[in-house]
Amino acid sequence: MTLRPSPPWRAPARRAAAALLAAWLTAAAHADDDARRHVQFVEEPTGTCVTRNGVQIQVRNTHPTRTLRVWLDRYFMGVGTGDRSRTVLRPGADPEPLGCSRNLNGPQEWRIVRAEWVD
Repeated sequence: MTLRPSPPWRAPARRAAAALLAAWLTAAAHADDDARRHVQFVEEPTGTCVTRNGVQIQVRNTHPTRTLRVWLDRYFMGVGTGDRSRTVLRPGADPEPLGCSRNLNGPQEWRIVRAEWVD
């Protein structure tokens, strides 16, 4: 089987498509970074969590006017549990509780996987 080179007229089209894809991916990454900046974790001392020497972890949106959709992964004792949650955070709303920073066996935390603007 003999491989033939692509016609010369295809190279500019491929370069243009690659540049367009790179620009789109860069713009999407910047939008995600901007949305992430407005996700804030809040610690609140609540009865159940305090008895376990922890605090309740909550998440909220700090942007004054835009709504966020956030995906979070839960980690227990530094290891991912496979639990992924998705929530919509409205501007000015109360923080949403995620869980205690400690359960009976050890510490747990949540990490942002992805954040995007809804509107």
